[in-house]
Amino acid sequence: MHENSRYVKLAWIGLVSALALPAPARAEIVSHTTGPGLLAVAGDGSPRVAFLSNRDVVVARRTAAGWTVARAGRATSRNPVLSGLVVDRAGRSSTLVEAENGSWLALAGRGGKLRVVSRPSRGTSLGPAGLALDAAGRPAFAYALRQRSGKTYLRLVTTDAHGRLHTHGITKGGFPSSAIVPGAAPVLVRRQLHVVETYTNAAIDWGPKAGGGWEGQFLFASISGSPAGRVGAAASGPSLWSAWSELTSETISVLLTLSAETQDTTTVVDHGIFVSLFLDAGQPELGAYDWVELDNAFVYAGLLADARGPFAELDGRLEGYAPAPGGKRQLLLSTGSGLEWFEAPARPSTRVSLGVDTTGRITGSVDGATTGTVQVYRELGNTQRELVASTELGADGSFSAQDSAPTSPTLYRAVYVDPVSGIPYASLLRTPVGPG
Repeated sequence: MHENSRYVKLAWIGLVSALALPAPARAEIVSHTTGPGLLAVAGDGSPRVAFLSNRDVVVARRTAAGWTVARAGRATSRNPVLSGLVVDRAGRSSTLVEAENGSWLALAGRGGKLRVVSRPSRGTSLGPAGLALDAAGRPAFAYALRQRSGKTYLRLVTTDAHGRLHTHGITKGGFPSSAIVPGAAPVLVRRQLHVVETYTNAAIDWGPKAGGGWEGQFLFASISGSPAGRVGAAASGPSLWSAWSELTSETISVLLTLSAETQDTTTVVDHGIFVSLFLDAGQPELGAYDWVELDNAFVYAGLLADARGPFAELDGRLEGYAPAPGGKRQLLLSTGSGLEWFEAPARPSTRVSLGVDTTGRITGSVDGATTGTVQVYRELGNTQRELVASTELGADGSFSAQDSAPTSPTLYRAVYVDPVSGIPYASLLRTPVGPG
């Protein structure tokens, strides 16, 4: 994908469905599709979910009568990838879609058709693109092209009041040269559109100059790793936050960068893939997911994090995490039942811990809960798992159970379903227990 074998692996991990995961109580199933999805929240708090049905781009909307779906367009070739979803002030959604191999980029919106906005010539690939709303509430998106020589070209596309698209060249002369196709994300900084671009070992914030043209500010540089995949960006006043997945020879992590008077980068998820980023009262919250590979299958754990690191883990692959009016949070998980939507009344704060020893003794706790049931599973690989214990929480939030002693490497997960929101908080062991 995009002429980069490491990016291929990143996408491959992200696109394998977690068919083993059962539907938590009170979840709302948006679609029985088990593939990737995107979540966006309108100004009135109503969610939109974009997903793929073969080559069709579908957008679901939650109404008083339930979820309604409409086709937003049909891809012209196989293996499309969803890159962004926004909802404007009138409640209309726009979805950015690109080819898995970087051969085209399109915008789905009004009329139920994809508008192809870039189809590079042979030998040139498009990188992971990003979508946002401009100061007038209209869709704007950014993307980069990379030639075989390594030269790159960054573009910003805006929408006028009549729905016409206008392309603005940001970089010229093939700068920066990159071994991978750069990622890009537009972001409003003091009501002006900037673009965060990630490329080999570095990231740049591109902003408009007073006399015309664009100037760049380096956000990040590394000699040991390189950004890859989707890029997120959000700003509050002069502070610009950005996040992405960072590939090294040893791992994939999630980095968070603050650009203000200086630039500061933190690893907020030691092992995982970036999903989304937003600000609440000027402070960042992001979504990601981790995984464990077991018997040639992937077992997923959704993660919610801030600048200090993860603060909640979820049962399933996280596809979206977004703020809603009144301090609420909305989540989208991919499970064995499909794409499932949840709403929390405030920032999630429940944390589950789990420990299992070689005798099968299970112990753990649920911070923030004193009643309820915890289910403990054996993850068997090949998208299967089995329930080994269902145990009540103690008054201090602790739980315990006994499984038979594992006779081979066994991966465990504990799940606590919040009784109000139905969110399945969880703890997945990252290392199997047992001999071998």
